[in-house]
Amino acid sequence: MTFFREVKKYWRFAVYAAKADLEDEVANSYLNWIWWILEPLSSMLIYVLIFGVVFKSDEPYFPVFVFIGITVWDYFSRCVTSSVNLLRSNQHIISRVYIPKYILLIQRMLVLAFKMLICWVIVAVMMIAYRVPVGIRLLYVLPDLVVFFILCFACSLYFLHFGVYVSDLSRLLAIVLNLTFYVTGIFFNIQKSFPAPFGYLLQRINPIAYLIFCIRKSLLHNEPPSIVMLCIWTLISLLLAAGGICLIRKNENNYVKII
Repeated sequence: MTFFREVKKYWRFAVYAAKADLEDEVANSYLNWIWWILEPLSSMLIYVLIFGVVFKSDEPYFPVFVFIGITVWDYFSRCVTSSVNLLRSNQHIISRVYIPKYILLIQRMLVLAFKMLICWVIVAVMMIAYRVPVGIRLLYVLPDLVVFFILCFACSLYFLHFGVYVSDLSRLLAIVLNLTFYVTGIFFNIQKSFPAPFGYLLQRINPIAYLIFCIRKSLLHNEPPSIVMLCIWTLISLLLAAGGICLIRKNENNYVKII
């Protein structure tokens, strides 16, 4: 309950700081916010060209399929990567006033969520352009995204903590994310690409791969996710988040001393 009271108390600060970060990011750029569209679109075009044209992927609505994967993965990777040095980059704040350290993480997630929202608008336009059939089951994407955000928050809490103590963590994380990218099914269907039962298992033990699969299933095929698997990953994400919050509370007095 303390966590929710603190989030309510510092919510305005998180929103204000997120707006300031977004404005600062585009202040000295000629294309401003257009970069937030060009970056994922360029990545999508590259993968569509390589795997859709050169390797002739038979995945239905392949450009939309790829763009959904890039949108979800990009949010996750940016979230955990930025969390490593989050306290160091906000040293001027945490050294002067007390603020729960995970509020800074929530602020960063809000910045990335705004950029992600732009990408979802592009997904909607692409679905219309490719005449993807939609139905009421498309709304299953909402619980999928809720679980996804909880998981991102949970994972980032631990990187936020250990990033204070391990100076090379950002380099190690870059290697791990690079390897994970290729087994998460961003531009291919994991279950079809690996022999049974390895594809099925790999898709379910990798939470990001599974949530991307669920989101695609809801948006592109109008089908619900597995409620059992979604509940399992919801429970795991909540437990990880609770553990991360306790870890940060226990050590937050030491962060300023070390930084």
